[in-house]
Amino acid sequence: MSTKLESALQRLKEHDLDGLREIYELTSRGVFTFVLPIVGDYQLAEDIMQETYIKVHERIDSYSPDTNGRNWILTIAKNTALDELRKRKHEESVDFDDERQTLGSYSLPEDLDTPTIQLANKILSPEEMEIVLLFAIGDYKHREIAQILDMPIGTVTWKYKNALDKLKKAIKK
Repeated sequence: MSTKLESALQRLKEHDLDGLREIYELTSRGVFTFVLPIVGDYQLAEDIMQETYIKVHERIDSYSPDTNGRNWILTIAKNTALDELRKRKHEESVDFDDERQTLGSYSLPEDLDTPTIQLANKILSPEEMEIVLLFAIGDYKHREIAQILDMPIGTVTWKYKNALDKLKKAIKK
């Protein structure tokens, strides 16, 4: 995938919008899976994912081909998500309306909202849930997750194994 992604990024850099379409097709599921645990809201995660690709298009000239394209996109996604959370926190602090949206536990789309995922969302820590989602749904490898989350690969592997052990025990009960 990395050579396809690198090729698509280069085409976008040359102002070929088909490159952006291919970038989206190659990375959108992973970007969404990465952003969802950060923001805790399905609709907001979709919005941030879309905003990420707008920013990828706007900032393509700053992309250096000798860097990891996927990590560059995920950095944009993470910064976009954190900016949105800061903005919402500021708005919430000055909003006197009682109907405030809370972030934290999040709802998943129907195709991901299975009993196992619901159970995982209840018993796993946010970090464990993020690792499981990135691996199982985002199709990232442990080494890629380690890069994304800025953790040693051994820590990611250990947390993933522990999360699966927790799930197995909970399912047996």
